[in-house]
Formats: sequence, structure tokens, C-alpha cells
Amino acid sequence: MTANPTLAATAEMLGSFFTSLGGGIGRAAARSHEAVDGDARRDIAWVPVLALASVGPRFPELKALPDDGFRPVIFVHGLAGYRGNFLPMRTWLRLHGRTRSYSIGLKSRTMVEQAEELRSYIARVLVINGLKGKQVDIVAHSAGGLVSRLALKDPKTAGRVHRLVTLGTPHGGTWAARFTGTRFTTSLRRDSGVIARLESDVPWRRPTKLVCFWSPADPLMQPAETARVDGADNREIAGFSHLDWLMKRQAWMAVDEALRD
Repeated sequence: MTANPTLAATAEMLGSFFTSLGGGIGRAAARSHEAVDGDARRDIAWVPVLALASVGPRFPELKALPDDGFRPVIFVHGLAGYRGNFLPMRTWLRLHGRTRSYSIGLKSRTMVEQAEELRSYIARVLVINGLKGKQVDIVAHSAGGLVSRLALKDPKTAGRVHRLVTLGTPHGGTWAARFTGTRFTTSLRRDSGVIARLESDVPWRRPTKLVCFWSPADPLMQPAETARVDGADNREIAGFSHLDWLMKRQAWMAVDEALRD
């Protein structure tokens, strides 16, 4: 059977068009990917790995853990985070002797309510380990640092926390929060009531030692210096994106050092 030359030409033309279109879409996607800031691209790349680390119960039962010679450590996740976000860091610290650690799963949707959860959690960790009158250390990522600082507004809780280590926390708020409008994210804006409330502690003079890790490369800290607190022990790690604080060995080592000195 003889092929219709008109149909054949049309098919060839359509084939060339879709091939060209596909190539154009691919090139456009590549250009879009390259246009994204490199530090932000690294955060995006960490997301699948972080998701794997988040497998497990969200609110496990609190249990006493054997004494490892250190204060218990409580890890506090940030916005849209999960207690399992700290699994890589906790595993590394466990291999280096710090085995008595806890990671809280926060249920509430506002920062103030989460601070109440954390206050209760700290008290329970001390009671269940028979450490009444003793203290814990806190390691907090991103907004978890603000939740922790709000919890320290309570004098009883402040007396129970020896050291707070924050990782990429927008202590002075961040301009990046202007792009969302939930109750939680508006608390991260530089002019929010929560940030204004925390400003009364600056410069830092509270009995709890505050160590703030920050990086000029963190894309969610706008400006980068918002991750610092006047009067605190501010420690810069150059080249870190927002999720590098959770996923890189250099961060784990830095946290271990901050907890030991």
C-alpha cells in the first residue's frame, strides 16, 4: 500500500515539532535549575535524604536512658520539621559517647503553644531520669531555636537548661517569611510580636548559655546576621545552607564541641 505523501510530511513535521519542544522544555528546566541559588539547590537536594531520616514514631513514649556522663540533650526541630530530622546528628553523637538524647515531636501550630510543650517535655525528661534539680542541654534547628527561647521565658524552665545551641535560627526574624502567611510563619517575620518579645533578651544575659551557629550562605536567613544574637557565643560556619546544619558531619562535630566546652 502506497503511503500518502501529505500525511507522511505532516507526521514528520509534527515529529520534529515535538522533538524540538521536548528539547526546549529540557533546556528551560536546566536553565531554571541553574538560576536557583546554589545554596538553595543544596537544600532541595537534602530533602529526600531528610525524609528517609524522618521514618519512625512522631511522639514516642519518654523513657529513662542510661547515664552517659553528660547532661541529657533535647533536640528541637523547626518549621515543618520532624523529630527524626536529627537522626543523623544523634547517631553520630551516640557513636562519640553522647547516648542520652531526646528529640521532641511538636504537635501545636503556634510558636507559643510549642514553647509550652517544650517546657513540659524538659521537666519530664529530668523527672524520668531521676535528675530533679539538674539541667539539660538543648540543640535547636531553625524556628526551633525561637521556640526554645520562648520556653526559657519561664524562670523554672530557664533554671533547667544549662545551654541552648541554635542552628540557623532567625533570632531577629527573616524577610523570607514575608512570602507565606500562616500563623506560624508570620511569627518569623522581622516585625512580628514573637520577635519583639524575644528582643527584650538582647543583648543576651540570661543564665542559660546561648551558642548560635550561623552562615552567610544560609538562604532562609535574610539577612544572614539574623541567626546571631548580641551577647551570645556566635559561631560562623562558612558555606552552610539551611539543611546542612542537620546533615553535615562538620555541623555534628561543631555541636559536640559546643556542648562539651
